[in-house]
Order: sequence, then structure tokens, then C-alpha cells
Amino acid sequence: PHHRQFHGTMWVDPPQFRDYVESMTRNLAYHGIDRVVFVNAHGGNVQHLREVGRRLRDDGTMYAIEWMWDESIPDLVTDLFDHPGPHGGPKETSMIMHIARDLVREGELDSARDGGVVDLGDDHLREHGARTFYDAIENSGNGVFGDQTDASPEAGEELFEAATDQLVRLLSWLDGQPIDDLLAPAHVDPQPGSRR
Repeated sequence: PHHRQFHGTMWVDPPQFRDYVESMTRNLAYHGIDRVVFVNAHGGNVQHLREVGRRLRDDGTMYAIEWMWDESIPDLVTDLFDHPGPHGGPKETSMIMHIARDLVREGELDSARDGGVVDLGDDHLREHGARTFYDAIENSGNGVFGDQTDASPEAGEELFEAATDQLVRLLSWLDGQPIDDLLAPAHVDPQPGSRR
């Protein structure tokens, strides 16, 4: 809901989101799937997907992990952009330009940058060590962070190819792991005080 002040934004409350994803993933387990990667593209979902993964792992149902494309290629993102921004910046805009360019209003990139926050420093995030905001609008008048004018379809293609490569490598690694090595380890023995 942290983008709720912007018209047209829809969201699902976190408990319902987690329950839905967990239910769908448990359905996969019922059919014999024992490992899942949640391919994610929204920072607000990270903690919830990781929580669902932990629940599924801890009860021995399956191994489920969250993966986010831009977190898989941080060096490339910082090499390509001076101000990548966490939301609506050049990395996301470039990716969409590559995937579905007609969805990007290229004539509005300057106004998006000027109405948002180009350099999201700690002064926008914390006060005396505490995070002081809950919603994007408290930091950016239009919800945009970073400099979209640096976006290009060519950069998007480079990001897409690099992230795809990382995802394929993750899936290959995951496929090679014995499921028992992925599930939660057993309790340590001997138990303190058991005199064993």
C-alpha cells in the first residue's frame, strides 16, 4: 500500500498476499514440486515472499526462495546509471523500454525526473537512525526515484540478458541441490540439560 496515494494503485494487504502465495505454492507441493523460485519485481513484496519461503521450508513442505532481477545484477545497474533509483528510475524504465516500449511515455521522462527524487540519500530515509516514512509520497511527489532520462532500450536489453542469465544460473544451481540439504536442518543434539 506504500504507493496508495497515486491514482489507480491497487494492492493486497500483506497477510492476504502471503496467505495467497503460500496457498498456491502448497498446491504445487501437493503435485510433487519440492522447490520454487518466486520471481519478483516489486521491492514491497520481498519480505513477504521470504516469509512464505521460510514457512514452507520450516515445516518441510518445500524450499522456496525470492529472486529479484535487479538484485541479481547490482554491479551492472550501478555501472549503467548514476541514479538508478529504487522505483520508476532508469533501471526499471530501461527494462520496460526493452520488453514493451509502447508502455513508456518517453516524452514525460523529464517531468517524471523533475517531479520525483533523483538522488535518494539518507536524508530522505532516516531521522536519528529511524525510518520516518511509510509511503512513497512522503519522499517523492510522483512516486519516482532516480533519473529516468538515462533510460534506454539498449540498457534494458543489457539488464534483461544479464538478469536472465543470473536466473538461469540460480535455477540450475537449485536443481542440483539435494532437497534434504535445502530444508531446515534438524535440531542440534545433544539437547542442553539432557545429560546425553
